Amino acid sequence: MIDLYLYLLKKRKASIDEIIRDLRISREVVIEKINVIKDHINIDNEIIVVNNPLFLATFLIRQGVSFKRVSKYLDWRDFERFSAEILSAHGYFVINNFRLTKPVMLEVDVIGIDQGSGRGIIIDCKHWSKGIYRSALIEIASKHIERVRKLLKHLSWAKNKWRYFKFLKEAIPLIVTLTTPSIRFYENTLIVSIQELNQVLNDIYVVLDVFGIKPIKIKNI
Repeated sequence: MIDLYLYLLKKRKASIDEIIRDLRISREVVIEKINVIKDHINIDNEIIVVNNPLFLATFLIRQGVSFKRVSKYLDWRDFERFSAEILSAHGYFVINNFRLTKPVMLEVDVIGIDQGSGRGIIIDCKHWSKGIYRSALIEIASKHIERVRKLLKHLSWAKNKWRYFKFLKEAIPLIVTLTTPSIRFYENTLIVSIQELNQVLNDIYVVLDVFGIKPIKIKNI
């Protein structure tokens, strides 16, 4: 029942009675369909709350719903949170919207650091629904690699803002898009879709090797 899932993605919170009334479907159908996504919603007193909208969005896309139709119910916060959740599930310490205000102005969407290996994933999230042309991706990648270099240059300041930077030994610049990107790397920056992020993290060094991307080694500070 695609309409039900789109309804929940749009509303984020609705009672079962509201769903029955607005979509004109039976209670039995509602219960059956929400059981399919039960691990990604909360239900309390017949009030359904979507707690993982990006899962629901990617689920709909896999069912054949267009990116354009799905993405109008998403915002950049959803996209960044979902990227962070995937990193966290792989054991990374994660921070969203990391900011420096001195000695430079700097903001990074999502940063994940693996304490054991010292690997850092520095993410710029692009949730544009219509896809991103090659020229735009090249510009985005160029800006992101410069952002990462600036962060590493001022890492001593960054450590004062987030203590997990002390574990950082190497940094991997990564752009995450909603749609499948037209190019996969540029200027030592990996580019993947949100649907691919989990598998990329599973095989990160294999993926980097395939595209000839070298993690940026961190000098001792």
